[in-house]
Amino acid sequence: MKPISQEFFSLIKGKEFLGLYKWNKHIAEHYFCKECGVYTHHKRRRHPDQIAVNFACLNDLDAPKERDIAIVDGASHD
Repeated sequence: MKPISQEFFSLIKGKEFLGLYKWNKHIAEHYFCKECGVYTHHKRRRHPDQIAVNFACLNDLDAPKERDIAIVDGASHD
């Protein structure tokens, strides 16, 4: 997962299926699908101008082969 500037992200449909959770300082916003539970994206706490998106949950989109996209285990992220 590689963070990007929020200006390059827009949710075009499906907002009604998203749930939101926050923990600890209640700054970062973590979104998930209310139907299947998959993590979709989050707005970062340390860099609030950035957003991270789970490419694996997007339809009809493959991660670019020329990009180095790291897999994050959830326990080791910043």
